Amino acid sequence: MEVFLPDLKPMLALTADPFDSHEFLFEPKWDGFRCLAYLDKDSTRLKSRSGSDLTGCFPELASLHEHVAGTPAILDGEIIAFHEGRESFHLLLQRVRSRCPTALPGGRPAVPVIFIAFDILYSNGRSVLAAPLEERKELLDRAAGKGKSRHLIVNSYIPQAGRALFEAAVAQGREGIVAKKLNSPYLPGKRSKLWLKIKPEKTVDAVVVGFIPKREKTFASLVLGQYSPKGELVHVGNVGTGFTEREVEEILAELKPLAAGEKPMVHNLPQRMPDIIWVKPEMVVEISYLEYTPGGTLRHPVYRRRREDLSPKECTFPAHSGEGDG
Repeated sequence: MEVFLPDLKPMLALTADPFDSHEFLFEPKWDGFRCLAYLDKDSTRLKSRSGSDLTGCFPELASLHEHVAGTPAILDGEIIAFHEGRESFHLLLQRVRSRCPTALPGGRPAVPVIFIAFDILYSNGRSVLAAPLEERKELLDRAAGKGKSRHLIVNSYIPQAGRALFEAAVAQGREGIVAKKLNSPYLPGKRSKLWLKIKPEKTVDAVVVGFIPKREKTFASLVLGQYSPKGELVHVGNVGTGFTEREVEEILAELKPLAAGEKPMVHNLPQRMPDIIWVKPEMVVEISYLEYTPGGTLRHPVYRRRREDLSPKECTFPAHSGEGDG
């Protein structure tokens, strides 16, 4: 009998400070594309956090099903591009943008990618979402041990010692760590205190709603918004630092075709603002910041990178500053 795997969304994390606990395990946080891998007997399908099909972008991952026991199965993990021993989110973006998944602009060969699995949601066509995390981890180890693949790795983790792992991650210049409660079920699409993201700096995702022009090929800042729980677009500040000259040019080139004929419905805008070129809210960016002000804007925002793996509606205005991007 043919088994149909359901379309799911990844479980998300809140942000937290480093801590130790015997109730949690702690694992490395990777700088890549969050991805659910749908594995049937004869095929692999890769689905991004926003629901996009990434399978064609990464042909070297098309045979993951051959290296996992208990198909049909769904694995949760991260697609990573390594360059000179480190993750490169920029090279990963180039892979997604390029029409040729094995070559980059200029004819350079594409950097190979790896799927790092850290959870299993379905096994042998049956849901294991309600099973405790520690049981799912054991099942994942057994399932991914079917055959060795240089493109599939099971994420490592340690119990209890969250502070030590975080300090090691910071010393290595890594993204941070993730703490997960041992008895936690998997909650598709939910953000929960059962999973906690611990990073050296606070980051948040925002959608660009406009920009303040400076010269023809540059801008003074991007105007940022996030969606409230009611689905309303809320202004959370402007960001004008953290960009390279190349990033400014690339962002501006993509924003100009998105120019809106009229001002979008954005709440919480200051009464006095410079002339703004409004754009359709389609571009998502990641911003580091110190905190949210009482008025709901980002304090000391700094641009970090584009987030083409996220949809604008995923840029939600947090109920408090402890929430993050997942």
